[in-house]
Amino acid sequence: MCPEWQTKEGYEMTFGTNHLGHFLLTLSLLPLLQKSPKARIITVSSNTHRLAKINFENINLRNGAYSGITAYVQSKLANVLFTRELAKRLGPNSTVHTYVLHPGPIKTDMSRNMANKSQKAIYDTMTSMLYLRPEMGCQTTLYCALEERLDNESGLYYNNCRQDPLWANGTDDKSAERLWNLSSDWVQLEDHLKI
Repeated sequence: MCPEWQTKEGYEMTFGTNHLGHFLLTLSLLPLLQKSPKARIITVSSNTHRLAKINFENINLRNGAYSGITAYVQSKLANVLFTRELAKRLGPNSTVHTYVLHPGPIKTDMSRNMANKSQKAIYDTMTSMLYLRPEMGCQTTLYCALEERLDNESGLYYNNCRQDPLWANGTDDKSAERLWNLSSDWVQLEDHLKI
């Protein structure tokens, strides 16, 4: 629902916020996490990632390609690809495990940027009746953080407190690697943080 904004570095804001920021934060914290006997990295995505593709030719969605939903679903697919690629790079013997999840439809302030007041009112009414309260929407996140049965899993996708199969776009290893390399360049990832 966001207007077309850019980060101060010039990246499309939703992609910069939902993917690049998480990418840099996670890799900056990874050396510390690897010193722990056991650690989990949990990324919140969305089932809407299934509607997306990474538009590598115009990832910032410029020249009329931008829409709020296109930006959102692309960023959520980036979350899935990042989590899977991170698990792959860490390897099966790592003490750090990665999880990506869909929290469910949650009543949040997503409509805050809607300019049309009547559409905003309709959206807010519908979400208040149909969407989960935040305390219910955090259950899959808590499951991935706390469930001991997940200790030896990594790079998998969860929905409603259970593993959920990914569609083909979420298992595209070439896109995951390409996104990783692009993200490393864009955030100017320092050599000591590269894996």
